[in-house]
Amino acid sequence: MYFIQYKIQKFEQRLIALFLSRTDTIPAIYEISLEHINRHKEIFTEILELRKQEFFLSEIQSSLAGFINLESHIHHEINFIFQVCNKNQALLKTKEFLYCRDVIIQKSSQISQKLKAYKKIIGFYNECIRYKNYSLL
Repeated sequence: MYFIQYKIQKFEQRLIALFLSRTDTIPAIYEISLEHINRHKEIFTEILELRKQEFFLSEIQSSLAGFINLESHIHHEINFIFQVCNKNQALLKTKEFLYCRDVIIQKSSQISQKLKAYKKIIGFYNECIRYKNYSLL
């Protein structure tokens, strides 16, 4: 049982690290797109506020469910920023932007895979607890 708890804790740490590494590229996209996008500040306001909340949640070791919920909002904002950026042809020719975009896509893919594995481990853990409770009866 302790092994499963240890594995769950490690998965949670890896997930949080992946989420944080993905959002660490947002300032780079902010700087790269600064001269290419109109109403730049309005577009990035929401994601910068979410980033502040993310920093606060990761520092106080809050629940993973709340952290994942916040990351879901960040993911939607990143998609919105990419939609705006994809309309600007000059920005799409910038190597730095393309690199940052690829990094975020790669990290998002890794997060998706880790979340699936995490859900399997949690399911297995819940089954073990249920069997343990039956054996006590």
